Order: sequence, then structure tokens, then C-alpha cells
Amino acid sequence: MESVLSISNLSVQIKNQNILQDISFEIGEGEVVLLSGENGVGKSTILKSILRLENEGKIINGEIRVRGYGNILTLGTTDLQRYRSRIAYVQQRDDYAEMGNIQVKDIISESGQPNSGKALSTTEVNDLIDQWIPRKHGNKRIFNAKSKPAKFSGGEQRLLSVLSVVATRPKAELLIIDEPLNNLDFINARNISNLINKVIRDNPKMAVLMISHCRIFPFITREIILTSEGIQEARNPYICHSCFGEPNGEGFYR
Repeated sequence: MESVLSISNLSVQIKNQNILQDISFEIGEGEVVLLSGENGVGKSTILKSILRLENEGKIINGEIRVRGYGNILTLGTTDLQRYRSRIAYVQQRDDYAEMGNIQVKDIISESGQPNSGKALSTTEVNDLIDQWIPRKHGNKRIFNAKSKPAKFSGGEQRLLSVLSVVATRPKAELLIIDEPLNNLDFINARNISNLINKVIRDNPKMAVLMISHCRIFPFITREIILTSEGIQEARNPYICHSCFGEPNGEGFYR
């Protein structure tokens, strides 16, 4: 199995405080890896380091190698922006509350344009929504291209964040997701699981690294645990709790 992501001896220091020390692991083609561990141990710091985000006051040592890009810690500004545009990354927080009249179309187009090179029309965005998110009773969309995220519930905002990344980068080789189920009710949690499952099934060579405290995902292939001592492989296979109903044989919730 060819490695897509390889992290070697990663150490992160923020404002003279050691956050991570000597972290090493690999993720190969087709692996969907859950990164678990206690709150505050540095899981999100690993994900942000892979994208080289929030670098102010941060010192990163070691290597983070991504197939096709080499050690991303050595990339210059232009290559770093190209790399970021082609990696699918869903951050933990949704920041739509202050966006006023910004529409769903703007969010999805902004997410997809660096990768595709073009803006999406209202019709194209609505087609994407219909492709990825099932409609509610009465054949109504959960939201449409002209909806305003500033007025969304927390769950709707989270659904939009995941959709805007997954739907615009379905061919990405690496998908990184930080707590995809924040603020979600059980219907939207199942929608998110199905969204991720769909992109994985459509792109079987994609490597996925995900943080989640909710264990409803039937497609996880491996679990690694971050502790104060470093990375450990989980002793037992990941078990999907299926607390929102049983998925079908392909891992989709109805």
C-alpha cells in the first residue's frame, strides 16, 4: 500500500510550550483513519500542521510528507497555496455568524474555485446540493444556493462546511476532517456520514484522517490514539456504535 501521508518525528512548540513531541505515523491509499485521544492533547494541532495553518508563534520540526508535494514544511508560498487548494480540509469551527448577506453559493464557489479554476453558478451549486444531500419531506432542500448561512442553525452551518469541501474536491488524494459532527442532530449526523462515505467510495484511493468523538462511522479502517507519550495504534478494531440506526452493507444510513 502506497503512503499518501507520512509524518516523521513531528514536534510542535507554541509560545515556548511543547504541544507535540516526536509524532510519527503514515496513512496509505484507501485508509480511513480515526485520530482519537483526550481533549487538549494536540489532535487538532496535528491537522493544522499538515496544512501549515495558524503558524504565528509556532515552531514545527520534523517532516510532513504528502504524496506529490514532498515535505510540505519546506514549500514556498506559491506551492503551499497550490497544495492547500487540492487537499480537502474541514476545520473544526464554522464562522458564518458575521457574514451578513453572504449566500451558500458564495461559500461553495470560494471553496471550489482554487481547485477548479472557476466560479459556480446558482444552478451548479443547487445541483451539487441535490447530488450530495437528500431533500427533506415535501421535497424541500435543507438549504439552497441563495440561502444565507448567517441565519443557519449550528447543524446547518456544519453541514455546509463539510459539503463545501467534500463536494468541490471529490478527487482529492487526502481528506482531513476535524470533528465533523459538531452541533448536529441525528438526521444531519447521518447526512454527514453519508457525505463522507460517498466521496470515499467514489475515490477509493483517497486517504482520510479524521478526528471525532462520536463513533458512528462504518467506514473507519484504522484507529490511532494520541497520548502525551505519542501515537499508539489502537489495540482493538474500530467498532461503529450505529446509535443513529444500522447502516446498509455499503456503509450508508437511510
